[in-house]
Amino acid sequence: MRGGLAAITLSGRLLSGDHRDEIISSSGLDLQGKLVSTTVAVKRLTNTLMDEKEFHQEVECLMMVKHKNIVRFLGYCANRQGSMERRHEKFIMADVHQRLLCFEYLPNGNLYEYISDTSHRPKWTDHFQIITGICQGLHHLHQHNIVHLDLKPANILLDANLVPKIADFGLSRCFKEMQSRVFTGKGGTIGYTAPEFFDSTEIRYRHSYRLDIYSLGVIIIEILTGKKGYHDVDKVVESWSKMLDISQSDVQVEQVRVCAEIGLKCTDFNPANRPDTKHIISRLDEREIVDICIKTSMITSQKVKNASNELHKDTPNASGETSSERLNPGMLKNDIMHAIWLSYKQLNPDIKRCVKYCNIFPKRSKLNKDELVHLWITQGFIKTSCVTEDMEDVAEGYVQELVSCSFLQPEEDDYSIKYITILDLLHDLLDKIVGRDYFRIENARSQRGIVWKGDVPRDVRHLFVQNYDGELITKKILALENLRTLIIYVVEKDTPVEEKVIESICNSLPQLRDTPVEEKVIESICNSLPQLRSVKCPNIGRLISLQALPCNTFTVRNVQGYEIKQLRDLNKLCGNLVINGLENVKGKEEALESNLAAKKRLKELTIRWTDGSARRCSPEVEAEVLAGLCPHADLETLKIEFYKGSRYPDWMVYKRNGPKDLQNLTLYRWSQLGPGPELEAFPHLRTLTLVDCSWDTLPGNMEHLTSLKDLTISTCWNIRLLSTLPRSLEYFYVGYCNDEFIKSCGTVGHPNCQKLEHVHRKEIIRMACKTVVPIAIVPLFFYL
Repeated sequence: MRGGLAAITLSGRLLSGDHRDEIISSSGLDLQGKLVSTTVAVKRLTNTLMDEKEFHQEVECLMMVKHKNIVRFLGYCANRQGSMERRHEKFIMADVHQRLLCFEYLPNGNLYEYISDTSHRPKWTDHFQIITGICQGLHHLHQHNIVHLDLKPANILLDANLVPKIADFGLSRCFKEMQSRVFTGKGGTIGYTAPEFFDSTEIRYRHSYRLDIYSLGVIIIEILTGKKGYHDVDKVVESWSKMLDISQSDVQVEQVRVCAEIGLKCTDFNPANRPDTKHIISRLDEREIVDICIKTSMITSQKVKNASNELHKDTPNASGETSSERLNPGMLKNDIMHAIWLSYKQLNPDIKRCVKYCNIFPKRSKLNKDELVHLWITQGFIKTSCVTEDMEDVAEGYVQELVSCSFLQPEEDDYSIKYITILDLLHDLLDKIVGRDYFRIENARSQRGIVWKGDVPRDVRHLFVQNYDGELITKKILALENLRTLIIYVVEKDTPVEEKVIESICNSLPQLRDTPVEEKVIESICNSLPQLRSVKCPNIGRLISLQALPCNTFTVRNVQGYEIKQLRDLNKLCGNLVINGLENVKGKEEALESNLAAKKRLKELTIRWTDGSARRCSPEVEAEVLAGLCPHADLETLKIEFYKGSRYPDWMVYKRNGPKDLQNLTLYRWSQLGPGPELEAFPHLRTLTLVDCSWDTLPGNMEHLTSLKDLTISTCWNIRLLSTLPRSLEYFYVGYCNDEFIKSCGTVGHPNCQKLEHVHRKEIIRMACKTVVPIAIVPLFFYL
């Protein structure tokens, strides 16, 4: 078992000639059979020349693909057998690789059979579900750098609920990002394959996605009309309009039109004119919301017809809603807005408050899910049913419910939802019902000297300011007595943050609860709060429900009550944690008492020794300490500063219980001889920043960090030669290092320059250059 991958040993019975009764069918995938009383689909691979390493890399690629609209990969069987082959009138013994892939089995047939079956009357809701599902499944494949190259109805299976699942996306089509790969073989199926695939002798992988888009367009048209090939949009709509449910015809006609337009656009003979899957899904999402509401019984066609009665402003307030939530039907634009309104009314009151709070952000804002959950909790919107229930878990349930009804649009990585955006139409509705509690100041033009001249409601409770403006805050915000939330979203790099403004905010708003702000003003804020200036927190380890420390920082001291063991039971800490003063930890056993591996809610961790401290331990002791500070496996960002240990910890250089899903790593002022750490434990690393480290070479396994996008090397004076860099790398920065090394990175023909040829964005900064380093734009949040 490797990384959750099941290596299945299939008995010969499954495919042997003596047991043909075990074989169920041979459509969609090569074979279906039974394995340990479970029906599975089996694909026999014909490429016997693929070596073991390449095969396992491709199988691991299949493992990453987990989506409701893709046939689930279960495992594989790989055997090597001897076979007598006749060559030049002689018999020779040849090694033959037998490789089988196992997938979930779907008994409901494939899309080709569904389209060809004329015994049933076409039902638009089923057709729309199938089209949407195929698009979402293909989008997921493309996000994982997998192209199908043989997308057709026979390779799209249907489950018992007519949910489509893409099958047979095969091997040798999974590519590392930016890989220079060329297709020369001719595959695919005539009628579904793009014309350029036959006209061109080679197609690079970055253009191959457009081949799938063409196939998708043919399939959509075939679902709509029963036939492949061009069809006039108006005629498609006209033919469907006679078969639609009368009560929902307006909405469904528009869905038919959008699908037909997408199908034609996808089959454009010019590949550059074909939309990508993200664009396709965004168009379908706007048409899907009513269908989702109807299917989940949130609304019915009768409710839509009677919506004007339900939404009349004089309707009695039977559900306890505020007057702002009782709308005149004239305020709603169309049936879709009616549907969204009725779906909103069905929500739990606590979830409604969370939804309304989202209106504080501008349209199409990309919101960090964890930060939004923290905002909900801070405002008291999350209610638990018992003392043992975690508010974060309840809030996660709220997010999932809002995603399921399409109110929130998720952006997922390989493991979970990271960012969300609010449905535009929901935003329009919220603008009408939230009243004066929420207000946005969208002053993006203030940076061009255009002053925002609007008025802020005096009774506003939650305020969003797009750009920091000290004068605006002083004149229009500090007098808002009911203000509970102030979000200053952007501080431009050329805009100074005046300490007096921050002090005024803190002193004028004494109910301040939390201050996750830009690092350069944290000290000013803390000094402006009397309650923080005087606070001392010995024995903080007793606060086992604590979720955040002051300024997210814990400093270890040689004083009772400030030992690192105080962190042991603080396993509800979430977000960011900084641990200072590690020179005061005297060994691995003491470091283990921090229990960092149990802090699963932490997303960012900084561990820091004090540079120049007289208390620094020996390099051997520091190595033991770092070995005992292994974080939880779900950590995303790690910074380690001023480390002088004699070796690197196992959890960093081997796959041993470390943060396997780490995305961002910064190593600052490490003092070791020889090469940097191998970093084998971080296969999903996306950004690596190395600053002022004493190594003479980069880690030797850099090329195996196949998810790495950004690499920064600064003030690393001893490095002379680059390692082989991963093909996934998109951005490379080197600056303030050895002058010959920096020069070689830009010298054509030099090995260092050759290793950077595939990188699109490069910044090479020599000592003589004057460089303006931009200040990061970080939101300022104030909760009152």
